[in-house]
Amino acid sequence: MTTLADPFETPGRTRPTPTPAALALLAQCRKAKTIADTAPARFEEMPTPPAASAAGGEVQLVVHPQSLTDWARWTAELGIHTHRMTNVGPATVCRFELDGVRARLIGIGVPALLAKVYGPKGAHHA
Repeated sequence: MTTLADPFETPGRTRPTPTPAALALLAQCRKAKTIADTAPARFEEMPTPPAASAAGGEVQLVVHPQSLTDWARWTAELGIHTHRMTNVGPATVCRFELDGVRARLIGIGVPALLAKVYGPKGAHHA
């Protein structure tokens, strides 16, 4: 098995010193990864288990609620307000902060659940 040599081990080549911003982003990415890794156990009491991932210092939780009650539990648990929700095709995306890290909750099928209750355009029903 051949291992590649590190080019910075060559005499006369040095690694650049990381900037404070790069170190802060690295710390944020590590924290997001830890939160994503522990999310399934952390939210095991919720109605649907989340698929959790982390990228770019942000945590992403994807859920498939079966009812608006399930969706309301998720948003209440995470402290998300309705003005922070955006419907994007077949999903609703909510941006929030989880343990000091940027995060987003993606509810697959939520717009369809809302349309069942409020009509296709959210029209008021008497």
